[in-house]
Amino acid sequence: MAVNLYSGAKALTTAVKDINRLREIVAVLARHGFGELVNRLGLTETLGVKNLVATTDADDTPLTTAQQIRMAIEELGPTFVKLGQILSTRPDLVPPAVIEELSRLQDNVPEMPFEDVESVLVAELGGSISDHFAHFEPKPLACASIAQVHRAVLAHEGAEVVVKVQRPRIARRIDSDLNILHVLARLIEARAPDLALMDPVGIVNEFDKAIRKELDFTGERRNIGRFQMNFESFDGLRVPRVYDKVSTTRVLVMEFIRGVKITLAPEKLDIDPYDVAPRMLRALFKMVFQDGVFHGDLHPGNILILDDGTIVLIDFGLVGRLTPKQREHILDILIGLSRQDYELVSRVMFELGVKVPGVVYDYDAFEADVVEVMEKHLAGRTLSEIDVGAYFSDLVAGAIRHQIKMPPTYTMVFKALMTIEGIGKSLAPEVNLVEEAQPFVREMLAERYSPKRLMKEGIDGLDSLSRFLRLFPHQAGELLRDLNEGRTTVRLNPMGMDEALEAYRTQSRRRNRVLMFSACMLSGAVALNAPSPTLLGLPVPAWLLFGLGGFIGLGVLAAMFRK
Repeated sequence: MAVNLYSGAKALTTAVKDINRLREIVAVLARHGFGELVNRLGLTETLGVKNLVATTDADDTPLTTAQQIRMAIEELGPTFVKLGQILSTRPDLVPPAVIEELSRLQDNVPEMPFEDVESVLVAELGGSISDHFAHFEPKPLACASIAQVHRAVLAHEGAEVVVKVQRPRIARRIDSDLNILHVLARLIEARAPDLALMDPVGIVNEFDKAIRKELDFTGERRNIGRFQMNFESFDGLRVPRVYDKVSTTRVLVMEFIRGVKITLAPEKLDIDPYDVAPRMLRALFKMVFQDGVFHGDLHPGNILILDDGTIVLIDFGLVGRLTPKQREHILDILIGLSRQDYELVSRVMFELGVKVPGVVYDYDAFEADVVEVMEKHLAGRTLSEIDVGAYFSDLVAGAIRHQIKMPPTYTMVFKALMTIEGIGKSLAPEVNLVEEAQPFVREMLAERYSPKRLMKEGIDGLDSLSRFLRLFPHQAGELLRDLNEGRTTVRLNPMGMDEALEAYRTQSRRRNRVLMFSACMLSGAVALNAPSPTLLGLPVPAWLLFGLGGFIGLGVLAAMFRK
C-alpha cells in the first residue's frame, strides 16, 4: 500500500518535495488544536514535531473547532485559503458551522512590493511600464493570495483599466503545497476512516485542477469572452472588456468599472430594487438553463451596479459548466418545488447523487426524508414565502445523512441560487425566485417535448437497439467460448425457466412494437412539413406514417388487454 511508504522520515522526504514546508504545516495544525489528527497520521514522531496546546482568543476563551480550522487555514497561507474558500461552497461535505467560518476567509496577504509588480509586468509585456501605461498606480486596489490589482491608464487608448498581476514565485509555492496536500489526503484516507468519508483524495484532486487553472489568466480571459457573448443581447447586464494586447498568462488588463456593490446600490444610487433584483435572478437562470455556463462566485462584491442601474459581473476565475443532463436535473428539482411533487424531487436527488461503493441504499427511507424536508418548507406556504436557499441546503444535508454526495457542479449551482435569492430578498422582499424561473422552465419543457427532440431520442433509441443487435452475436459467441473453456461458470435454477423465457420473449416483442410505434409517430410529425401532395390538409407521407403507427399501437393495446 502506498501509505506504507510514508512510515518514516526518509520515505516522507522522498514523497514530499519540501519537507520543511510539511513540518511547518504540521506545526500549525498542532498549534491550532489538531495534534490528535497529526498523531493519528503518524507525523508527530516521524517529523519530530511537538504537540502544542490549542490556541485561544485574546480573553483566553477556548475556540470552537470551526474557528480553529479557519485560523489554521489563514496561517497556512494562500493555497490553503483557496482550499477553504472552495470548501465553503460544499455543504455536502462540510458542517454548517465550519462553512460559516470558512465563508469569512479573506486573502489576508501582505501587499506585494511595487518592484515585484514591475518585474512581472516587464517580464510578461516587454519594455517598460511606461511603454504600455500612461499612468500606473503603485498602491494596489486589492491584494489576493494569487494576484494583486492596480488601477492604471493605457498609454495608447487612454482607457482607465485595472491590472491584475500574478505574484512572482506563487506557482512554485502552490505546487509545493499541492504535493503535500496529496500526501496528507492519502494518509487521511488510510489512517482516519471517519474523515475518509469526505473523500479527501477526490477533494484535493479537484482542487489541484481548479487552482492550476487560476494560475493561468488565459482561462479567465476565455471565461470573460464567453460571458460577453452570452449576454450580448441581455438588457441591463454586461461584463468588463478585456484588453488582450496587454494581457498574458500572468497579467490581465480589464476596463475599470465605476460601480457599487449590489447590496449597497439602493441607498447609494437612485435605482429601483424591484428592477435590479429580478434582473439578476433572470441572469442567473439564463446562465444555468440556456447557456450551461455560470459564474461560480456570485457574492455581492462581484456584482456591481452602475449609476444607470446596469449590472456588471466581475471576477471570472471560478466558472461552472453544466451538461444538458445536469440542466435537466436542476429543471426537474425546480418543477418539483413549484408543484410540490415529492416523488419527482426524491427521484432526481437520488439519481444525481454520487453513491459510495458497497453501501446498500434504502430508497424508501431516502424518499421519506425528502418528503419531510419538502413538508417543512412548502406545506401551507405560497411560492413567495418559500426560503429556497434553506430548502436546497436541507435537501443536500438529507442526502449526506444517507451517504449520498452531491457532485461539485450541483453544489456550486445550489450555492449560486441561495446567494442570489438572499441578495434578491434583501433588496426586494417580494421578489420570488421560483416565479422568475418560470419563463426558462417553460422554454426548457417546450424544448424537451418538441417533435425534433422526440424524433432524435427515438432515432437514438433505435440506433442503440440496432448496435446491440449487431454486437450480440459476437458477444454471445465469446460467452459460449468462455463457458466451454471453463473461464466462466453459470449456476441456473431451472424451476420456472420455460415461463421466464416466454415472458422475456413477450416483453421483447412488445418493446420492439413500442419502438416501431414511436418511430412511426415521430416520423409522421416530421413529415407534416414535407413538400408533397396533401389529403384532407395533411401530407400523404404523414398520413401513411400515422396510419402505420396507429395500426401497430392498436396491436400493442390489444396484446396488453389479452394479458
